[in-house]
Amino acid sequence: MHSASDTGQLVPSDRFLSRLWLALIRRPRRFILIAFSAAILLILLLIFRGMMLSRDAEIESVRQMQAVRAVSINALLQLEAERLTNIRNYAEHLMQIQDELPALFAHDIQTAFEHRNDDVWALRTRDAAPVFGVSAAQLTGLDGFLRDDAKLIPSMAVAIALSHMFSAGHNEPGLRERIAYVSGNGIIVAYPAISEQDVNPTLRSLASAAYFRNNLPLANPTRKQQWSIARSMDDIGESSLFLSAPVYAGNAFKAVLILEIPRHSLDESLNVAPHHDVNNYLVDHNGALMGASMRNVHRGETLASVLINKWPADKLAVAFRSDAGILSNEHGSRLIYRKLGNSGLIMVDEVSTRELLQASVARLSGAIGAGAVALGLLLCFTLAIVHTLFGHYIARGEALRTLAETDALTGLANRRVFASRFADAYAWCKRDAVPVSLIMLDIDRFKKINDRWGHASGDVVLRTLADALRANVRNVDLPARLGGEEFAVLLPRTGIADAANLAEKLRLALQALVCEPVDSDDTASIRFTASFGVAQIAPDEPGNLDSLLMVADQRLYAAKAGGRNKVVWDEPQPEEMANEKPVKGT
Repeated sequence: MHSASDTGQLVPSDRFLSRLWLALIRRPRRFILIAFSAAILLILLLIFRGMMLSRDAEIESVRQMQAVRAVSINALLQLEAERLTNIRNYAEHLMQIQDELPALFAHDIQTAFEHRNDDVWALRTRDAAPVFGVSAAQLTGLDGFLRDDAKLIPSMAVAIALSHMFSAGHNEPGLRERIAYVSGNGIIVAYPAISEQDVNPTLRSLASAAYFRNNLPLANPTRKQQWSIARSMDDIGESSLFLSAPVYAGNAFKAVLILEIPRHSLDESLNVAPHHDVNNYLVDHNGALMGASMRNVHRGETLASVLINKWPADKLAVAFRSDAGILSNEHGSRLIYRKLGNSGLIMVDEVSTRELLQASVARLSGAIGAGAVALGLLLCFTLAIVHTLFGHYIARGEALRTLAETDALTGLANRRVFASRFADAYAWCKRDAVPVSLIMLDIDRFKKINDRWGHASGDVVLRTLADALRANVRNVDLPARLGGEEFAVLLPRTGIADAANLAEKLRLALQALVCEPVDSDDTASIRFTASFGVAQIAPDEPGNLDSLLMVADQRLYAAKAGGRNKVVWDEPQPEEMANEKPVKGT
């Protein structure tokens, strides 16, 4: 058994590679262009891949920074939760010793107690947050409120003690704007204080608020603290974050402690927390904007209304339901979101496509980037040089081809090109059943022109005749210089009658031309004529170029014999040629 190499035969893959190699070395310029283009494309792909990796790293960096900010803001929220726990513990401790408290504030409590049936009454607190109460009638119909006069005096004492605590703790660091104690006996103390005329409306507003109702015994049997987002106490058009907790004396519900963190405090905390140079937002579970790092938040704004790109509502809803994650849209932007504990707040970072692109470019290694750029410039420079060199070689090749195919003096086709074009025209003649014709012409008495004005002027005449031929024939026709002062015009798809008409047109054009002599003592203008012989090959006739030229030459000879400056396109009669025997150039 013999292998393909033993027998000298190429396997199919070897044959393919051989043909490919031959095709490449036959077109070296194309090969180099393809090779360099492939190298540049590979570099671009590597850069693109690097940018994608950098983009992913940037997204991960933003996500990690968001986690740091979440820890920072959660710490502030936890501080407020611990503060509220301490206040509740203090309040419940006061509840245990409430029988001892009235003696401390006996005069002020007795004065207020005498006005307990007024719609709104005040309890003197001496440089602390004011304590207000309302009558039993004002509490009618309010869930969680019930006047018990027997327990009203101890409740007043607890409220006075808390008012001093609220006032003293106002300068402590934190987020809260207001803290309030709302007793089921209709007593309210808040810092910053509310005005006396706002007591009734505030009390009714609190009684209907979720952060109060959700702390009643049936709604919160475990007595845990609760976060909620609701309308601000001071501005009904604004939202605030509320932390609330019930206060008990043993198993008896006594009051609700309420801590309000307004939207502007959250906004400030978001700006203080460390962050990337991207848009950061705090929103509630309904998408209402609570804070923003790059702009001021206006009343009624939502997350959807401030994002750079438009996001479908169903996608944003995912962020409001999930604990953490990353969303992307068709523009390539990202939303990175994370819930802040049990506060009901969601932290959202928006990273636009432009920001990702800038970060990706910035993250690319300087050495890799510079190397890629340098290599790309080198390839482009090399490609430019190769392109120029091959362009030069091609131009030289075109020049050589032109020299080989055209007459140097007149710029017309030479005899070799004329023969090649005749082969095409003859093929059309046989295939499409159309004739092919030929005009042969010779300048009359051209030797006398050379003798009188010189060969330089004779060359001017030849070039002038060539220009006239080009100007008067069709694009498909081919004028050529066959030698000396002898010219021919190949006329594809043309019958002899039309060819004769064209020859007559050329004859008239030539006899009207005037040439100015050069390098001659004789300054008289040169006028000249030409004689024409016309022949054709019909579709049903055999023929070739030599036979066609011979017929045309015979008719040209007849035109010369007939007196010159003539067109002959039929067979000459013997008597027409009997008187004169001219030769070419005469």
